[in-house]
Amino acid sequence: MTFRIIDRHRGFGIDRRSIRRLVSAILADHDRREADLTIVFTDDAFVRTLNREYRDVDRATDVLSFSMEEGDAAGAPPADEGVEDLLGDVVISADRAAVQARRYRRPVDHEILKLVAHGVLHLLGHDHTRAPERLAMRKLENDYVRRIRAARRHGTREADRRGGRGAST
Repeated sequence: MTFRIIDRHRGFGIDRRSIRRLVSAILADHDRREADLTIVFTDDAFVRTLNREYRDVDRATDVLSFSMEEGDAAGAPPADEGVEDLLGDVVISADRAAVQARRYRRPVDHEILKLVAHGVLHLLGHDHTRAPERLAMRKLENDYVRRIRAARRHGTREADRRGGRGAST
């Protein structure tokens, strides 16, 4: 797996180890351990520009996912062995994350993990256009964040392994 975190926001405390654990757990549960992806932390202005350019929505949002896969192939591992598994990019507004953390009365790092999980799940083909999908996706996000936060509290990777594939779709 090639996984990059780019922090364009500067000064925003990003727990890279927890983010790596989270992404690794999600990819493992979806049989995409070797997938390549990038997560970019930036500000509202940059996310608004991307949102306007790619979605025709002229406002900032919390997270955008840009998949390298299209159609029925989205979320599926490459069919051919040896083919690079390029998943895509997740762009997160650190500004929105801070606002939402205050709104939901939770730590900013918790909100960051939720947004990372949300974006990566989108890259893997999950969606939330209908209520059942939305509930299933939210449950996955919460389960993954809970596992990673438990691992961090206990200082072990035991919580990462707990449940095995139980959190997958």
